Amino acid sequence: MGNMKYAGKTNQNRSDPLKPKGIIFARVSTDRQEKEGLSLEEIQLPKMREYAKEKDIEVVAEYAIGETGGGYKERKKFNEMIEFLKKRKDVSEVIAFRVDRITRNFKDAVAMNDIMQQYDKHIHCIDENLVLHRDSPARDLSMWNMKVFIGQEYLNRVREDGNNTKYSKLEHGELPWGAPYGYEYKIVSEKPRVKTVAPKEPEATIVKRVHSLYSTGAYSCFSLAKAMNKEYGTRFVKSRIHELLTDRFYIGQILDKKTGNLYSHIYETIIDEALFEKNQSILLGHSNHRRRYGGVPSAYRGLITCAECGCTITPEAKTKKQKNGNVHHYMYYHCSNGKKAHEKLINMPENLIDEKIKEVLRGLQIPKERLEELRKDIDDAHKAKNEFYDEQSKEISAKRTELSNRQKRAYDMLMDGCITPQQYNENNKRYEDELAKLQRRAKRLDSAEEYFYRTVGYLIALFSHAETIFDNADEDEKRQIVSLLLSNLKLNGKELTFNLKKPFDELFSTSNVHYGGGREIRTPAPGCPRLTI
Repeated sequence: MGNMKYAGKTNQNRSDPLKPKGIIFARVSTDRQEKEGLSLEEIQLPKMREYAKEKDIEVVAEYAIGETGGGYKERKKFNEMIEFLKKRKDVSEVIAFRVDRITRNFKDAVAMNDIMQQYDKHIHCIDENLVLHRDSPARDLSMWNMKVFIGQEYLNRVREDGNNTKYSKLEHGELPWGAPYGYEYKIVSEKPRVKTVAPKEPEATIVKRVHSLYSTGAYSCFSLAKAMNKEYGTRFVKSRIHELLTDRFYIGQILDKKTGNLYSHIYETIIDEALFEKNQSILLGHSNHRRRYGGVPSAYRGLITCAECGCTITPEAKTKKQKNGNVHHYMYYHCSNGKKAHEKLINMPENLIDEKIKEVLRGLQIPKERLEELRKDIDDAHKAKNEFYDEQSKEISAKRTELSNRQKRAYDMLMDGCITPQQYNENNKRYEDELAKLQRRAKRLDSAEEYFYRTVGYLIALFSHAETIFDNADEDEKRQIVSLLLSNLKLNGKELTFNLKKPFDELFSTSNVHYGGGREIRTPAPGCPRLTI
């Protein structure tokens, strides 16, 4: 059985104030590991105690976790160790047998990285002769950071969807946020409480009037705003008219601005689809109107900010018609100018941003001797992911079985006359809600699973031929590659700057990258790996 013990022999008052203080952490997860050379009492603890003595580290606590028969108990003890390290500022050393003993899964890796980076602890992995801390050499940190990076990406995927059920609602055709202009939430029933989204008057009629008048071609957004304000007493501005004309909710679709995906909804529509599309054509061809993002795929939407004012760099689709009848579509990026800091906006073509990022990717080369190490790190991350996935899946399955059994018992009690039909319905509704939550949780877990393999696939491919992968990627794939590798993207006119994310700033070499007239792009000193093109 697992055990955890604090070293009660140490007398804090008699300890040497110059001696570094530390803890010992030992763990085996299975009986097989105990038999195959990772025994707690015979191998790990004796060797770590001897190591502490050699390094003159005063051990103030020992955590030894054996096979507990349940992940909850192991997690509880690990968390106790983390909290102990956070509270004890005087304890700076953490002694483990190997990296995989102290980071058995993604949660462990992220937690220990926090302990190392934010709380300035040193992690000693004695079997690998490795001491990790926040100022460790890049080579020592690469293995650690790769595992933490992949783990954080995976957990972010689970956590992001877990904290926000909007995607579940969207997939069922439900609106997860406030109703748009022309609609309102209405209560359909009190027990159980059910709400729907329905047209609201006179706003719905106003929306219909806006689309009807604009379809004549006689109005601009500005002139239509003035006309509506005079006719209905509204206080519209031209941007508000544009929103009403481009919101696809009126024809049965919900746009998720974060992903750019469209979802069909279950509510009543108030605009005919043919009329709506006609107005989109008028908007697109209007000589004085800039058509910004409205569901059109764009690779860098939301990823870049303005270096001057900090506003978002927004995409804008343009169409040019030639005299011979050919039509060309372009995507430009410029500052949204929300702070009115620019007198004139500079347009940056999307293909030029592509080229500038490809110039950097062309120089991202990992030395061959490091590739095998990185592949092993990814394989370790894969094992950790499987462990986490299996643990979560078992927990979901157990809760589903428990709820299903409760439903059966409630039905039997109803048949036996032990509870009333009302009590049965209330209980059954609660069980159904819990089962629905578990279903969404399982779906998020599977989605994160798919995301993991896609991420790992990109990483392995990028290690060998990053530029080619990027060159053949679609908008979504480009976004994922850029999001994986780069951060803090800023545009200053037509100059693009960004940072390489950890651990890629430690793995990649950009010494061979050139742009334009042969100007060399270099990665600055460690700690500020900023690239400017």
